[in-house]
Amino acid sequence: MNIAPLGPVAGAYYLDKSRVAVIEGPVGSGKSTASCLRLARHAYEQVIGTDGVARTRWAIVRNTMPQLKDTTIKTWLEVFPENQYGDFAWSDKIHLWRFRPEGFDHNIEAEFIFRALDDEKDVANLLSLEVTGFWFNELREIVREILAHAGRRTRYLNGDRPSTWSGWIGDTNSWDTQHYLQDDLVRKPKGWKHFQQPGGMEPNAENLENLEQTEETLRLPFDDPRRRDQGRTYYIKALQDYSTEDAHVYVHAQRGRTRSGKPIYTEYNDRLHCRPFELDQRLPLLIGYDFGRTPAAVIGQLGLTGQWRIRHELCGFDIGVKKHGEELKRFIAEKFPGFTVGPATGDPSGESQDAHDETVFVILKGAGVICRGASTNEPSIRIEAVNGAFRRLTNGEPALLIHPDCQTLRDACIDQYHYRKLKVVGNRYSDQPDKNDFSHVAEALQYLLLGGGEGRQVMNRRARLPGSRPRFAITS
Repeated sequence: MNIAPLGPVAGAYYLDKSRVAVIEGPVGSGKSTASCLRLARHAYEQVIGTDGVARTRWAIVRNTMPQLKDTTIKTWLEVFPENQYGDFAWSDKIHLWRFRPEGFDHNIEAEFIFRALDDEKDVANLLSLEVTGFWFNELREIVREILAHAGRRTRYLNGDRPSTWSGWIGDTNSWDTQHYLQDDLVRKPKGWKHFQQPGGMEPNAENLENLEQTEETLRLPFDDPRRRDQGRTYYIKALQDYSTEDAHVYVHAQRGRTRSGKPIYTEYNDRLHCRPFELDQRLPLLIGYDFGRTPAAVIGQLGLTGQWRIRHELCGFDIGVKKHGEELKRFIAEKFPGFTVGPATGDPSGESQDAHDETVFVILKGAGVICRGASTNEPSIRIEAVNGAFRRLTNGEPALLIHPDCQTLRDACIDQYHYRKLKVVGNRYSDQPDKNDFSHVAEALQYLLLGGGEGRQVMNRRARLPGSRPRFAITS
């Protein structure tokens, strides 16, 4: 095989020995090749049976038969061609290896069974197998229950000797934030090993040496930088072909879009904008607030370099603003003793009086939280304030960071704060953000940034555009 060595992440996945391992990355990053090679490594390392043969049995799974034949088997036979590893039995979709590898003093016998999951019968047949291990190609398409059964079907013995390794592996493009993998690998990990490759346009993107090569570059050594430069054109073309939402998944390897909506924070990159940090006691705490029966607040700071740091979120469900304000005051007292707290910035509608002639801001003041209205409630300005901060760099760092503890806000930024897809022919979306469990914290972030002057930056940018005229007065 004339392919470049695996990249650092794919290589670590290939060498890993965890019982369950998942590799996530963009298209073309070598995930499937690494999975093929890993199964071969486990087969080669299998304990030798009493008859002098190292036996293993593997199930390789794809969601549908067309995908299995056109993608999975095709990749497998490119890595392990029939003229070297024996004929592929297309009727049964089995590749049986029986040979003695060079340098070995014993034979190996490895059976690779390819299965699709088109109907209940296919699923039943798969789950009746007893194998050394499973490889789930494009894991995000596999239902969770199958993985649970798979973990209990890896009991294959080589004669009377247990397997050197058993378990399951999976490769996948990124998933949306409501997928079970978000729980099992990110929010509340089960202990499964997770390998995450960089996006295709990142400097350390993997497998570029094998992509989009010309006759000229194919003659160059694998470590020649011109091969990487040429390989990058694969992703440049993909960006032209994909929609913005699909590019997030397939090129940038970011957690993907939902099937029902179009993400609003298009500039957010979870690997770039989310990382741990702590706040500076010398700077005041700033709060963004969204009201209603699902109030949400975000707590952060604006640094001296102009970088926003969002440290905590406090989301309420079916709770009044007074009680939520009391919870917010208690939360800040516990988490940030000794910090100065600046006034919160909230939805300007909080200045409207209710039936008892009280405003939300008066109610919050009674709960111990001073809050003022944002300078505008124009959605396009609020949204661009956040996207602009995600897009901007300050001192070589993103101008807006979110702490991993802010899980609801992260999910909102990735794809859960979105424009709702309309029930009409074609991909058409509402021009207003969908109101859901994630929109409140997303809008609290908008109000926070407006309170810190990001709205003024949006209007300044618009004013510089030819023929533009601001429609709204920004005072903060």
